[in-house]
Amino acid sequence: MANIRLLANLNCDHVLLLDEPLQAGGRLQYRDQGCRLGGGGANTGIGLLWAGHQVSILARVGQDVTGNWLLQEAAELGLDVSHVEQFDGETGELLVLVDSRGERTILRQHRRSALPGTLPTELVDCLYVNYDGDEAASYMANMAAHRLVVSQYPKGGHGSRPCQVMIASAADLAQQEDVWRHGLQLAGSGLQWLVVTHGEQGVEAFSATQHLQIPARPVSVVDATGAGDAFAGGLIHGLLAGLPMAAVLTQASQWAAYTLSSSTSIPSEQLKNYLRANG
Repeated sequence: MANIRLLANLNCDHVLLLDEPLQAGGRLQYRDQGCRLGGGGANTGIGLLWAGHQVSILARVGQDVTGNWLLQEAAELGLDVSHVEQFDGETGELLVLVDSRGERTILRQHRRSALPGTLPTELVDCLYVNYDGDEAASYMANMAAHRLVVSQYPKGGHGSRPCQVMIASAADLAQQEDVWRHGLQLAGSGLQWLVVTHGEQGVEAFSATQHLQIPARPVSVVDATGAGDAFAGGLIHGLLAGLPMAAVLTQASQWAAYTLSSSTSIPSEQLKNYLRANG
């Protein structure tokens, strides 16, 4: 299978289950579910591993107990963490509030995004970027000149994201009259597809000549954390298999549905079983 590199975080997710939806002025009870491995590196990478790919992570964690735990957990699951940089400081944790509908709210300590000091230059089959800062643009451009680059939409809609495929939520693009033109402004002329997710309303994809729409899979939501990351994994897997974009979107939606129906953020055993049954 393919060699895939993920420029995406490894996070320590501290999960609190709420007894009702969040609302201003409310007083909510919660159940502390402790900490679990999360972040785009793990949530996207595990599904790709189960699909038979080699997956390496580019990220930064602290030189502390939490950072060491994240590296150990990711490595035990099969992710290549040899390019994860440890900095002198605390890793911190994310508070993940999961309400009674399965909707999640994430609270993150403010920390400036920073790339690892050394980025590997050898080519891989696919680079996936889920990173907030602008510093990755030149690295992406170098990879996109030779290989597939898939990127999440940049926070705030600003910055260069050279890639062939960009993933955005409909909320990201709410103020854009011409989403394809906007995608080209961010990704450059090499952009082939802009994929726009609409949650339970499904997903659509735009190219220079096509507009596709795929309905969402019906699912009972348990925990929405990581669903977008799983969607990205299914999308990458389909693209590398050479599937038509409509089939790629259908597959990615299936991966997301399995995560939505699970109480974890990394892909569930349902996805592993699905991949075994479907080769």
